Amino acid sequence: MRISLLFQTVFLLFFFEKSFSQNVMLNVVTQNAGIVKIDSTIFFEVTVSNTSSTTQISAYKLRPQISFPNEFVSVQETEFVLPKGWTIVSNKKGVVVLSNGTDKIDLHDSRTILISFKGNKLGGPFTIIGNLMFSNGIAPGSAAGVATVGDILADNISTSTVMVVK
Repeated sequence: MRISLLFQTVFLLFFFEKSFSQNVMLNVVTQNAGIVKIDSTIFFEVTVSNTSSTTQISAYKLRPQISFPNEFVSVQETEFVLPKGWTIVSNKKGVVVLSNGTDKIDLHDSRTILISFKGNKLGGPFTIIGNLMFSNGIAPGSAAGVATVGDILADNISTSTVMVVK
């Protein structure tokens, strides 16, 4: 009797966690095959996906952080293409932090962000790192928070490269 009750409890906990888990995935890619001419600009593409079958991503929950090789490229201050509701939390020294703001991302849905950057100094290829961090769900979305229940940490980091040429 006790073994059966224990088995049922463990099964229900496993079922509950899997039924209501929410994974958020980050993918990044440098457009133009990662090649930018000196003094020219290209876009860096960030895609955030809710792979959950049951749970919507709440407002002010996501804080993607993108780190550029600041010595060789500069992120343009105003040339962002953001989905409706998204905001730029900070843009300093080659590190851009975003927030999903008021945007609630539905099940199996994605958002794409474009960040413009300019080639300043010849070199590369250099790595650009995207890291999905989480907020506490309170505006403006800049405070640290815990990951969603069932999130898979392995798909919260993505990298791409850039090479600055003549």
